[in-house]
Amino acid sequence: MSKNIVVIGAGFAGVLATKKLAKRFKGNNDVSITLIDRHSYFTYLTQLHEVATERVQPDAVQYDLQRLFSKQQNVKLVTDTIQSIDTDAKEVHGEFGTYPFDSLLISMGGEPNDFGTPGVKENGFTLWSMEDAIQLRDHINTIVREGAVERDPEKRAAKLTLVICGSGFTGAETVGELIDYKKTLAAQNKLDPSEIKIILVEAAPTITNMLDRTNAAHEEAYLKKNGVDIRTSSAITKVNADSVEIKEQDPIKTYTLIWTAGVKTNHTADEFGIDAGRGGRLVVNKYLQADGLEDKSVYVAGDDANATAEGAERAVPQTAQEAENEASVSAANIAADINGDQNYTEFTDKNMGFTVSFGSRYGIAQVFGGKRVRGWIATIMKHGSNFLYFKRIGSLYFMWKYLMDEFFRIDNGRTVFGYHTARRSNVLWTVPLRLAFGLGLFIDGLDKFQGDISWLVIGHSGIGIWEIILGCLIFFGLGTWTASLLVAIGFFFFLHSWATCWVLFVAIALMNGSGRSFGLDYWFVPWLQRTLGRSRYGVPRSYYNDK
Repeated sequence: MSKNIVVIGAGFAGVLATKKLAKRFKGNNDVSITLIDRHSYFTYLTQLHEVATERVQPDAVQYDLQRLFSKQQNVKLVTDTIQSIDTDAKEVHGEFGTYPFDSLLISMGGEPNDFGTPGVKENGFTLWSMEDAIQLRDHINTIVREGAVERDPEKRAAKLTLVICGSGFTGAETVGELIDYKKTLAAQNKLDPSEIKIILVEAAPTITNMLDRTNAAHEEAYLKKNGVDIRTSSAITKVNADSVEIKEQDPIKTYTLIWTAGVKTNHTADEFGIDAGRGGRLVVNKYLQADGLEDKSVYVAGDDANATAEGAERAVPQTAQEAENEASVSAANIAADINGDQNYTEFTDKNMGFTVSFGSRYGIAQVFGGKRVRGWIATIMKHGSNFLYFKRIGSLYFMWKYLMDEFFRIDNGRTVFGYHTARRSNVLWTVPLRLAFGLGLFIDGLDKFQGDISWLVIGHSGIGIWEIILGCLIFFGLGTWTASLLVAIGFFFFLHSWATCWVLFVAIALMNGSGRSFGLDYWFVPWLQRTLGRSRYGVPRSYYNDK
């Protein structure tokens, strides 16, 4: 008898759980897994602040589900908005369909919690979805551009004032990105960067309370050094279109309030009949099974889950790291249900610490039992944790994409290595070198060739044949990267002398894409990328009905 597993939500928990379940039931035609999300892609939520501040483009944090699950034949992809679940009929009801389940994982993610503060929904900006990030990015660009030409001093100051409410992970990292971004905005709008004010408002007496006080003090010093106005013990009571009102303080004149003060469970989950705890998080037992339901085949993971380790007073924080841990536990327990052995895994808190980035080159990490790391190395560690997630979900493609988007395809040098890796060079200037090098290889190959037509001969004539072939490829710019790599490898096997070491460095220089300028790679490389992409991953779509 066939079994259906349904996963609602393609976030950190949903994607990883689906990957684990697909691997566990690989080759079992009696078990199918349906992953449902309102988007056709997975959004890397912890990088949204980079989109909002134009450090990266939106597609840098969007990972198409077809590309993620192209090799998992037992996974069905569905793009739909879930409206309710019927645990008696064991069905999930969406806007466009009904999905039966034997086991269900709810991992819909959270949404901003405004705590009922008047005006936040109408006049504030949140940062919890791609739509939020793009809206905020466009607003900041517009309001700073308007502020740059505003003649009224009071209005000008208000338009150039950016207020962030909340100093948790999202708020702290958004402030850090704005420190970098205001330099770009100032240059684009002919402003002095000091005119763009950044104010961090926190209701608590201290900021970034997930860090220890030593690290928090270093963060505070860094922010103040970079001109951030930090206001603690400042509870926002109302958000107006042109100001923010603060309890027992003068209002702040601004047209930009970024609300990052809290997160609550997705409002749709409120109707599922599951007991709710603090922040609306759905209460689960030690196996992450939903409380309040007779059906114990319903599990909750990620921001929705009020996951609490045995003996702990409070639930674990709503972070990507905890979502991954909950995904592993829930996937193991769903597999136990499907197999009928009920050999459940208990949830334990495996928090390894935190890494918080403040812009592209400064970060703070608190890891390995409280060890503190700050500065450039902490930022590298943050990137490392992201690479680790891609490894866990088994996506080398998106690991490579993340590398390119975070280190190379970035404007304004906003990478951990600055312009050293981010500068977008014009390969046109390497064309003369490519032509000369290719022609030189060809002529040298002809000189060495002695009539032996075997391409695999490892001798003087065989080397000549390879030089002729590679010389032609490089000269005409066809497969230039691969041809140059083979030349570089050949240097170590056949040349490796100081007199000829220039060959190695020229070959490396031509691997920058030289063949795409006045070369056949201009057409060949895009064709190859499209062809290989379609054969391996299929064709990405705006929505999925069934994989």
